Amino acid sequence: MNYSANEEDKILYISNPDKRKDCPLEEYDFDETVVEGNGPSGLLSWKDRNFINSHYHDECGEFVVKSVPIARKFGSNIELTDDNDKYYKEKLWPLGVVMYSADAGARRSQALLALRNAMTTIELSSCIVFHNLEDLSMSPRNFLWFSSFGGEVMPRLGVVPGNQSLLLSSLVNGVPGHTAHALNMLLRILGIPMMSNRYDRDNYVTVHWKNIQQGMEHYFERLPEDAMLRNSDGVIMQYDYTSVTHAPSNYLCADCSLGQQTVSPVQDHLWQRTLTMGHRTDLNPMDIEILNLLYAKECQNRFTGQDK
Repeated sequence: MNYSANEEDKILYISNPDKRKDCPLEEYDFDETVVEGNGPSGLLSWKDRNFINSHYHDECGEFVVKSVPIARKFGSNIELTDDNDKYYKEKLWPLGVVMYSADAGARRSQALLALRNAMTTIELSSCIVFHNLEDLSMSPRNFLWFSSFGGEVMPRLGVVPGNQSLLLSSLVNGVPGHTAHALNMLLRILGIPMMSNRYDRDNYVTVHWKNIQQGMEHYFERLPEDAMLRNSDGVIMQYDYTSVTHAPSNYLCADCSLGQQTVSPVQDHLWQRTLTMGHRTDLNPMDIEILNLLYAKECQNRFTGQDK
């Protein structure tokens, strides 16, 4: 990055001492991200990070983006590979049971009622159980605490050892129009990543980095290839804009009051995909299949009385 330039004249140089403007930049390790690569990333302001993320693909995209296979027509029968098992294993709640409780203010709120409705939706479609813990003396190993006044605004991906305190309102109230927000947050708690974070998502959506809320950019990073699910023939699970885990077009947007977007489909006839993304109120068939596949062993252990 040319730090002395003004906003209009900024040019991206990565390990480019001769300040050539051509691509590819031979000395850069493209296995790492632009911000976290070999350069002095700690010197970048958030504005510069967003500038890089939103412009470097335009400058050198054909050289830095690895070829990612596009999912062919996908049948059912998803199978977990060894790589899948390693990626998801530590993210799953033991026995498929999620323990939670809430402070006094949260227990009396409409927000908790809305979240419980979302929990019921998941329970009716899977073997998952959300258990409201009245007696805190039980001291479960893994535990969610819903707070009416503090806590993290975004849950971790999957189970976290010990107590994870979450701001209840942030789990229920998403950006305008995101009717799937509560379900998406609960699936994130269960270790189910967002469809729009898939390893191959750049084939299907464009992320507009400069429109994302400051400090929230990492929630748009692609997942590792190990998280990709395939069927028994090795065919990649089809990309699904209707998944309850897909980000809406204004997800974590800094200011989308004039119609700006953080996520947009690569191809979208008459905005059909844009209007679909994030607007579900239930799990679609693929969401249900993924959830039950990942938790099959944990729930079996619960039914047979086994534990880890």
